[in-house]
Amino acid sequence: MRRGGLALATALLVLVLVPAPAAAHATLQDSSPQRGAVLERSPGTVSFRFDEAVEGNLGAIRVFDAKGGRVDRGAAFHPGGVGSRLAVHLEPDLPDGTYTSTYRVISADGHVVSSGVVFSVGRASGGGESVAQLLSAAKTGRVTSTTFAAARALQFAAIAVGGGALLFLVLCWPPAGAIERAAVGARIRALVLAASAGGLVSALLAIVLEGAEGAGVSGWSALRWSTIGAVLGTRFGTTWAIAAGCWVTLAVVAAIAPRALRRPRTAWIALAPIAYLVALPALSGHGSTQPPVAVLFPANVLHVLAMTAWLGGLVALLVALPAATRSRPAPERTELLCAVITRFSAIALTAVGVIAGTGLVQAFFEIGHLDLVFTTAYGRAVVIKVALLLGLVALGALNRRRTLPRLQSAARARRTPGHDGLVLRRTLRGEVALLVAVLAVTGALAGYAPADTKASGPFSAMTRIGQQELELTVDPAQVGANEVHLYLMDPRTGAQLDTAKEVTVSASLAAKQIGPISQEATKAGPGHYVVPDLTLAVAGTWQLTVTVRVSDFDALEKVLEVAVRSGGSSAGAD
Repeated sequence: MRRGGLALATALLVLVLVPAPAAAHATLQDSSPQRGAVLERSPGTVSFRFDEAVEGNLGAIRVFDAKGGRVDRGAAFHPGGVGSRLAVHLEPDLPDGTYTSTYRVISADGHVVSSGVVFSVGRASGGGESVAQLLSAAKTGRVTSTTFAAARALQFAAIAVGGGALLFLVLCWPPAGAIERAAVGARIRALVLAASAGGLVSALLAIVLEGAEGAGVSGWSALRWSTIGAVLGTRFGTTWAIAAGCWVTLAVVAAIAPRALRRPRTAWIALAPIAYLVALPALSGHGSTQPPVAVLFPANVLHVLAMTAWLGGLVALLVALPAATRSRPAPERTELLCAVITRFSAIALTAVGVIAGTGLVQAFFEIGHLDLVFTTAYGRAVVIKVALLLGLVALGALNRRRTLPRLQSAARARRTPGHDGLVLRRTLRGEVALLVAVLAVTGALAGYAPADTKASGPFSAMTRIGQQELELTVDPAQVGANEVHLYLMDPRTGAQLDTAKEVTVSASLAAKQIGPISQEATKAGPGHYVVPDLTLAVAGTWQLTVTVRVSDFDALEKVLEVAVRSGGSSAGAD
């Protein structure tokens, strides 16, 4: 019980303490009108271009005037049918003034991306809320995000318990155990029905919460058909709706054909819906969107399948096996126990190897570099998951090297399991508790963009420096020469400010005792400054200090962290 309590506490801490998702997969490439543009005439539309296809079924683009009134008209659409472009029509003949356009879209892997631009018609006008203020009004709370992670974890647990229990019956139950099959089949059926209920509830809940994330509302506010229908029109909604149908199918099979779950041959029929469910995390997440899909998709499916066989088998051992051993005379209990444990031990050992191998493959592509392991939420969640799995491996090794040989010796001597059976049951409980914690971490992990996703292009960040908005870009944020662009803007109007007397950038890497390396930025236009050749010689998380001198005596300073990669991609965190 202590092990179980510790594992569950770890799971809750992960869900509560691991930071919320950072930048998601899709990134903005261009907008029309562009940020800070002053147009002579009122535009007919506002459009955004991303680096991948996005979905905007939930009020994706909103355009506000200086008084906060909406001036967009109709639903967002893909111009020319191009999935990476999203636009919205505007009211005709907008009056002169400043307008703020925000977007909140769903990228291909289900993550929500949001930001915005400010433009003016005729002349810029003061007042109005900033992009950040407008987006904060359409933002889901921590409760919704945490519940979403819990729903994912419940779905993964249901897949593991339901599918793993069926695999246990098919692969681990010995032919000689036919007498006990009725009792075992009844327990397996109960596990399948419980998993089906949990899986169906979590699938429906995930669809609602995806709507909440996409629309920027609470989970309760998303409980309306307009929102749910919009989610069902997205890739995420479709895959999870099919998952809900699979759970209903599995529950019907378990309810009306209980005998099918008592025989390994007929139990294969019930595994058909499980096949889709095992692929669900890959179909609705990073596995089917992040390149190389040909590697990550099968790796993700095999990872989930191995976890399913392991966790579901452990739960079946704890729930179903006692029903079988009770029906046998005391000396024969050890014989049956050894036969089942020996088969499951081989499956568990294989599962550990598959989990380790596929986990390394996914980590290589989704994290990409050691410097991202501890500097991103995704990387830290992976570290926690690995630590929990190492604890599982230790408990499994204890059973395989000590407990199982002792049980085999007792079986040959026709003795009862005795103390060794009690030790086995306790370690199995510990393994299940740790796997529950692993699933909780996985639920949180599925909500984060992969660390390397943030590393797919130049580093870019927007932050406040004094009363000004600072936008900084480091291109390509790799070892070697980098070009740094800085924009100083009015946070309300988006107009570029031309008040700085001098701008300097200083780079340092404390871990390697490098720097500070300072360079003065060259003025390239109103409010636009460039450092054309900032050399960052070592991979790691660099600190860039931007100093803006506004008078002979006053200067503003801002420190940003930029993760510099050694290879072909880069990442950053501010």
